[in-house]
Amino acid sequence: MSSSALAPAVSLIVPVYKSEATLGACLDSLLVQTEADIEIICVNDGSPDNCANILESYASRDARICVITQQNQGLSAARNAGMDVARGRIVDFVDSDDTVSPDLCRRLVEVFDATDADAVTFGAVCEPEDRASKRIRQLLSPSAATFDTFDAVLLFSANAQPYAWRTAISRTFMEREKIRFSTCLRFAEDVPYQFTVYPLSKKTVLIPDKLYRYRMTDGSLTHVYNTEASRVQKVEQHLLMFEVIFDEWRKRGLLGLCPGEMVAWCLDLTLFDLVRLPSAEADTCALHLSRLLRDIYGGKWYTLPPKGAQRRAALAVAQSAGSGFEMRKRDLIAFFAATRGVKTCVERFI
Repeated sequence: MSSSALAPAVSLIVPVYKSEATLGACLDSLLVQTEADIEIICVNDGSPDNCANILESYASRDARICVITQQNQGLSAARNAGMDVARGRIVDFVDSDDTVSPDLCRRLVEVFDATDADAVTFGAVCEPEDRASKRIRQLLSPSAATFDTFDAVLLFSANAQPYAWRTAISRTFMEREKIRFSTCLRFAEDVPYQFTVYPLSKKTVLIPDKLYRYRMTDGSLTHVYNTEASRVQKVEQHLLMFEVIFDEWRKRGLLGLCPGEMVAWCLDLTLFDLVRLPSAEADTCALHLSRLLRDIYGGKWYTLPPKGAQRRAALAVAQSAGSGFEMRKRDLIAFFAATRGVKTCVERFI
C-alpha cells in the first residue's frame, strides 16, 4: 500500500475516557510506529479528567493525531465515531490504557498487502503477565492460519477472540458490510464485533505476532464483573450480549451458522456463574437463557450441541422453565471437559 496524504495506510482509533495516567504512554507507542503513514484518531468520550489537555498537547506536536470530542456515550459509540471519519486503508483499535509494539502498523500493512484479507487478527501480551490466567494467555496466542471463507473455529477454538483491538479490518470491508459496534452493551462489547466480522469476512488471516500490550486493570468492567458480588450482573450482561449477537445475525441472515457450537458457547459463558447464584436468581437467568435459545433455534434447541455432556447441560437449562434450574457438579465438570478439554477443566476446578 503506497503512502498517500488522502488515504494513510492505517487508521488507529483510540477511545479516550478517564485514562490520564496511561494516555501518554499509549500515544507514545503509536507515534514511534515503524510504519509512519498512519493517522491516529482519538475520540475524547467526555472524559472528566485531564485527557483533553493531554490530547491537545500531543495533537499540537504531531499532525497525524486527530482529536474528536463528544459527550460521554460509551466505548462502542466512541469507536463508531472514529470509524465514521477513518481514512486509512486498514482500521485498527487501541484502548487508551494499553500500548502497542512499534511494528504493529508495519506488520498489518505487510499482511494485508500480501493476502488481500478483509480481517487480520494478531496476538498480544498481558502486562503484567503474571496477572493473566492461562486461559487469557492462550486466547491471545493464535497460530498462523488463513481462512478463505468463514469457519466456526474462528469463533470457538482458534484463539481468535475476544478483544476487538486484536482484529484489524480493511476499510473497504468495513464500508461494504457497514461494520459498527453495538452501543447496547457496557461489558463484552468487543465480542459482537468479532461475531459480525468473522462470518462476513471473505478472507481472515491469523498471525502469531504479539503486537499489542494489554494492561490488566483492576478497575475495568471485566475485572469488576468477575467478583462474587457482581455475578448476577455478569450473567445478565452475557445474556444481553447473546441477544445483540443474535439480533445482528438475524438482520444479516446468519442464524443458520453453527447452531450447535453457538448453543454450547452460550452455555460455556454462563454455566460457571449460574451454578453459583442463589436459586431464585439462577432460575430467572436460566429461564431467560432458555427462552432466548428457544426463540432462535426452536423448542428442541437443547438437542443441538454435538456432545452428550453438552446436551445434558443444555437440557438442565431448558428444564428450568418447569422446575427451576438445577445442575450437578459432575455434570458441570463433564460439560467443561467436553467443551474446553480435560486439561482446562482440571485447571479450573481442581
